[in-house]
Amino acid sequence: MKETDRTILRILIPVILENALMTLSSMILTGYIGRLTVDQISIYGLQNRIYGIYYMLFKGVAIGVLVLIAGAFGRRDHNEAERLLKNSYMCVIPAAVILLGIIAVFRGSILSVMTNDAALLDGTKAFLNKTMWFFPMLAVISLNASAFQANGNTRTPMFIAALGNLVSIVCGYVLIFGIGSFGGFGLDGAAYAQRISFTAMMLCGLWFLYGRHGLFAGMLTRIPRPDLNTFRDICRLGIPASLESSAWQISTIFISRVILLYGKDTYAAYQFGLQAEGFCDMMTAGFTTAALTLSANAIGALDEGQYRLGFRRLFRFGVIISAITSLYLLLFSRFTLTLLTDKEHLISIALVYMYLMIFSQFPQHVQKIYAGYIRTSGHPKTPMLINMTGLWGVRLPLTIIAGQLLHLPVFWLWVIIDIDQWVRFTLSYILMKKDSVMQYVAKLKNA
Repeated sequence: MKETDRTILRILIPVILENALMTLSSMILTGYIGRLTVDQISIYGLQNRIYGIYYMLFKGVAIGVLVLIAGAFGRRDHNEAERLLKNSYMCVIPAAVILLGIIAVFRGSILSVMTNDAALLDGTKAFLNKTMWFFPMLAVISLNASAFQANGNTRTPMFIAALGNLVSIVCGYVLIFGIGSFGGFGLDGAAYAQRISFTAMMLCGLWFLYGRHGLFAGMLTRIPRPDLNTFRDICRLGIPASLESSAWQISTIFISRVILLYGKDTYAAYQFGLQAEGFCDMMTAGFTTAALTLSANAIGALDEGQYRLGFRRLFRFGVIISAITSLYLLLFSRFTLTLLTDKEHLISIALVYMYLMIFSQFPQHVQKIYAGYIRTSGHPKTPMLINMTGLWGVRLPLTIIAGQLLHLPVFWLWVIIDIDQWVRFTLSYILMKKDSVMQYVAKLKNA
């Protein structure tokens, strides 16, 4: 049990720190933007919706790749793990470029779903044109991280995130506000800082993989033949995870449109609430990685005891982290928001959102553990269906009814988010029991 706890902490702590660095960087950049005009804050938020969808699509695919590579490491097959990673590059990078082309052609139509405000549309299209050409790097960054995490090494992605976010913070300040005689570029400076950060993270990840002392040192020149079976496995595991990861981002396009009906101030406050809530999200992300890595390694080794023990200990950690994030929201929400903006009326709106999110912490954390075990136990599509049900069957329609049809106070939109989280948790719990997920390794051994 102690060894399992140490393994979980070795995975959780660096992933949490990695996400903490990314959250801190995002919060600091948002704090920079929060000193600009309300229109610029909204433009930055709308651009982030497109960026978020793109990033989460390939972050989801990387989850599927992680499961495949973790299985290879569980079988002690280092060469197979490296072959799978290179095949994932061959499969995913062309898809990333194609998706970029679709965004470039249809960005006006996509943004018009969120708002009809001509000034916001023109400003966001101009800002997006300065950032989106570097988006394919996100796919490579995500795949690099999945290779390390599949081997139980979550420290290296943490160091890469530290580098990228330090670059983002320093360059963001200089390029937005300027220094000395250099006056800065204002909002455009955030776009330039993002480009530099993406480039640094991608190159650093490739070095730690294929450099002299890298995970796959000496294997860079080995070019495997494209394997259609591997491509199918990546699609089988990655596409459901990708759709699941991006479902929230896609739904926020429509939710943003409803929130904008309450005015630009409410939408800007919502962006600050999301950023301030990032502390909770960074804690949650570690459970996804830990659940996938522990369960996939145990399945690869056909170790039933480790499979069950890993789940029990992860659940315990989930309860502890839920208590920590709930206390953060209760005690430090106002302080965090004052770091993001100096506009008191926006802080007041965002505070209501953050206090209500206290009720989502337990289901949000534990559902990630359920989803990881469900996905690796032969049900890769089930977590996606659960999230789609919560987002598209509960959150989005109720938001439209409450905000667009009934014109209820924005308070009720935040309550609907809590309802969505508990629906997904309940469905995950039922399916864990119904499909006998905890007996999966025993079934494999008896097959």
